[in-house]
Amino acid sequence: MTRLTILLSVLTLTVESKNAVIATGDVPLFAEASYTCSYQKGTVRQGDEAVLQLSYLAGMTVNQVEVYIRSNQKAGAGTWTVTVDGLKAATKSGSFEQWFGAYDNTNLHALSLLPEAYTGVQEMTIRLQGTANSIYIDRYLIYYTPAPAHSVTLMCGNQVYQTLTETTGGAGVFLPPMDDYNGWRFIGWTETECRQTTTRPELIAPNTQCFLPEDITLWAAYEYIQPEDSTYVSELTDGDYLYVNTQSQMALSGVPDEKGQMVPDIFDRQTKNQLYSMTFNAAKDTAYIVHTMTGTPIGYDDQQKLVSAASPWRVYHKENETILYATIANKNYVLWVDIADSHIGDYHAGLFPANPLNSPLKLAFPASEEEQVYTCHPESGMGVERTLETIKNEYIFPFGIYDLIIRNGEKELRLR
Repeated sequence: MTRLTILLSVLTLTVESKNAVIATGDVPLFAEASYTCSYQKGTVRQGDEAVLQLSYLAGMTVNQVEVYIRSNQKAGAGTWTVTVDGLKAATKSGSFEQWFGAYDNTNLHALSLLPEAYTGVQEMTIRLQGTANSIYIDRYLIYYTPAPAHSVTLMCGNQVYQTLTETTGGAGVFLPPMDDYNGWRFIGWTETECRQTTTRPELIAPNTQCFLPEDITLWAAYEYIQPEDSTYVSELTDGDYLYVNTQSQMALSGVPDEKGQMVPDIFDRQTKNQLYSMTFNAAKDTAYIVHTMTGTPIGYDDQQKLVSAASPWRVYHKENETILYATIANKNYVLWVDIADSHIGDYHAGLFPANPLNSPLKLAFPASEEEQVYTCHPESGMGVERTLETIKNEYIFPFGIYDLIIRNGEKELRLR
């Protein structure tokens, strides 16, 4: 082993059964490993296959991959394939005798699989397909260098709001929420700085984990609060609404999947996939929910799973706070928009065991027909003004020495 190898971190994955490996050594903070063998434990006969999959590797540099193996007394062959982030990185075909000079059914030998280092790795798969009986896999060794810690600079307009640095490389950072400002509503963080625009920027939600492949800058993004605009529902009536966690800026989206969950999305009042038709009883304490775009009912079963079936949702409503929940076997389960999964940074919508108390959950109205306006510079002022004319849907957006005029969906750039 060279001096360079000694300085590297080493992750060891020892085969425990045909469906499991044990990770020891320098185990990355969020890494996950899955292993399957079509025969038994680490034995790969002709036509068999063993697959090790590694994920959430946090942008590490993989310097080398070794696998410790032995053969039958007089045979054993196969093809190894290493895939990095979905792309084939290396293959090695042949027999144990070709790799080590002779067959050996007693001692373990280390076979090197990766001819060069790969940087920024998030996922890796190591696959052995047997071509002759038999190869026996004992363990895998991954020699790697952790990703360096990166920082994100958070901008609010022209001012630096905060700089966040990962505690360790690949750990990510939690993005904070921002207050509404100067007639603009905060909607999330964006990598693309924008002035006043009618194109909604790509957003990263606040209060979520942001992983940093490099040092980056993010801008707080805002949408203009239209005159007489009321985003959140204070009086319950039948209609189409979005179900939102106003703290995380995440919204219910789509329909239940096979796991009995739903995938939340960043709150966007213009996104039809986030729109749900809700029907309330006379007392306003029960509702039925249907995904507006597909007509799919949203319900639950007695296993606390979300299903595509009609179910009566109980309703807790106070001012503009609205919580939808189910009572199953005398226990209350809130329909929560963003439940954290086992891996930090992943979320799902589902039933969360809790009583309906004060929370950031609200119903939101969909966007009006008027064109929405976005900015990363709320300090510029109100930004949108109605013209003195009485033409319907006419707005002026100051843009440097120009005015961007939108009139009935038509755009015009005018020098002041």
